Amino acid sequence: MPVYEYMCPECGEFEKEQRMSDPPLETCPHCGKPVVRQVGGGGGFIRKGGNWVSKMPSPGDSAKKAADRFMKQTVGEVAEDLAKHSKKN
Repeated sequence: MPVYEYMCPECGEFEKEQRMSDPPLETCPHCGKPVVRQVGGGGGFIRKGGNWVSKMPSPGDSAKKAADRFMKQTVGEVAEDLAKHSKKN
């Protein structure tokens, strides 16, 4: 179940675990004043497309395909590390 953030003028910010189908809260559960649901970034992200490498092997992967996946991931991580370190200098 997602957790939504609300802003109460009296109590400040608070979080409430609700189903996505539940209507937003209208009043603060603590003081009863009107609340506003905040826009949040969410706790996760969704990867779309095929341009990313999974660390998880598929059950039908051959040994060569699994090794290729590991190499792509390792090379990608090394490239990211090099990019981070070169920006600092």
